[in-house]
Amino acid sequence: MTRMMALVATVVLGTTAAFAHQDSILSLGTDGTIPGLPPAYQTTRLHLVFSEGSAGVVQELSFLSSGRETRVQPCLLRLIAKASLRPLYVTGSWYHDETIMPHYVQIEFRDPPSSRQTPAQTSVRFLFSLRDSVLLEVTRLIAMPLSAQNPEDAAHGSEGGHATIQFQPVHLLNGCPDPSLQ
Repeated sequence: MTRMMALVATVVLGTTAAFAHQDSILSLGTDGTIPGLPPAYQTTRLHLVFSEGSAGVVQELSFLSSGRETRVQPCLLRLIAKASLRPLYVTGSWYHDETIMPHYVQIEFRDPPSSRQTPAQTSVRFLFSLRDSVLLEVTRLIAMPLSAQNPEDAAHGSEGGHATIQFQPVHLLNGCPDPSLQ
């Protein structure tokens, strides 16, 4: 009986730990390095170039990891709002089973707040594999205006209503957003 209880406790605790996974918050060094990654990924770099005279407009974005490089196409860079460099939010995960999802780094460019009707920040996320630097996914986070949500919430204004964020995957065709699916 005690063996059975020990087995049940192990399964419950192991399952709970698996569901408790969270990404690690990372920083970006001035040279593009990402401190905090494990030794296997310490050569990982993020390279950003901004257009002349347009502070905050990303002209080039490349991700280097495990000896490989991925350059994000200009058509995808247009999804990043002007002046969204700060804050640049970097997270990653390498503690999970790679048969489910490759170890990754996610780069999020947050848009500047636009109005009181959309109190939540919108952004664009680029998810890169740490194993081979492949761009795994691009997602837009779009704040829904309070008026577009439940009419009851909108009637209470920004204090009573809660902003919702819509996660919108960007479907790619040859490295660019597929216009037929957007």
